[in-house]
Amino acid sequence: MTNGLKKEDSAALKGLAVLLLIFHHCYRLADRIERYQVDLCGLTTEQLVAIAECCKICVAIFAFVSGYGLMYGYSAKMKNKEKYAVSEWISGHLLSTMSGFWFTAAVSYLIYFGLGLKDPSKWGETFYERGFAVFADILRILFILGISRLLETESLNGAWWYMSAAFVFIILLPLLDGTIEKFGGIFCIAVIFLLPRILGIGFQGGSKPYSFLLIFVAGMLCCKYNFFQKLHEYRRKKLKFICLSALLCAGFFLYHKIDLKIFWEFRYVLVPFLLILFCVEYLFRITPVSLFLQYLGKHSMNIWLVHTFVRDSLGKYVFALKKFWLIPVAVLVISLGISYCLDFLKKITGYQKLIRLLKKKVTEHYAVRE
Repeated sequence: MTNGLKKEDSAALKGLAVLLLIFHHCYRLADRIERYQVDLCGLTTEQLVAIAECCKICVAIFAFVSGYGLMYGYSAKMKNKEKYAVSEWISGHLLSTMSGFWFTAAVSYLIYFGLGLKDPSKWGETFYERGFAVFADILRILFILGISRLLETESLNGAWWYMSAAFVFIILLPLLDGTIEKFGGIFCIAVIFLLPRILGIGFQGGSKPYSFLLIFVAGMLCCKYNFFQKLHEYRRKKLKFICLSALLCAGFFLYHKIDLKIFWEFRYVLVPFLLILFCVEYLFRITPVSLFLQYLGKHSMNIWLVHTFVRDSLGKYVFALKKFWLIPVAVLVISLGISYCLDFLKKITGYQKLIRLLKKKVTEHYAVRE
């Protein structure tokens, strides 16, 4: 299996997703726009909110890239057919994925409570109650149990919900791959599409892993069957460009016209997939654009974890810039600066060495069991 989607393209997609993510979180609520009296430069509040809602496809882009990258690594690992290969792969990837979150979460809790940026009363009356609330929040993120909401405790950052999705995707990938191998990709897609409709549970919401499982599987399938290589080698170049452009324009035109609760796959699978294809095939061939997005992609996780803190804690400063296009730029620049600080802290505290050591221990553990 050749890797049709280059690492540079994956990084650029994550960079693009970060830009969409920041814009989405800055303007998805009309009251924030009106509260800060944002200069819309000729747009209406409704139009800006509609654009911000379209930027929700950033989550689908992250999920697609995750599906593609995880499938590529999993396929390589399974070639050796070692006895504990699946367990080793799951353990290693959970450690790699969650380790980036753990450090930032720990620093965030220390800063918020140390500087009093978060009202402690929302987390409990006593030190033990507040500690339990933090513990419940971490469990919610790590183990998908919803403990924070069930116990009515506060969550430090609602945007961190995607860690739950990442956790679920890693656990499910071997099962999904086995299903695809035995029954085919179309069967797997059909089951994911039909299951919530057959069970009558419908749309799970925009912050639930299942809503983005189909686009994750799409990433897996594109990797497994080398879709991007085949797309790139398609000889009728003009027809390909016209069709992709027309479909993408139609997708955005219909984005708000298709009922989300009935056909959520339109927003969370079809439109993001078309955008990914167009970007990989055309936009990322523009070298300066690709290099800039790759640069952002390298910091995508840190930016994602901290950007809402910047928007909220420094809101009166960043929104003081007034221009709607300038505010997300300010959030991005500050978040990028924080990302460099986090990377520096990871280095000087020995955190990176600790994670490398843990990964080595995991590998050695399964090597011994062989």
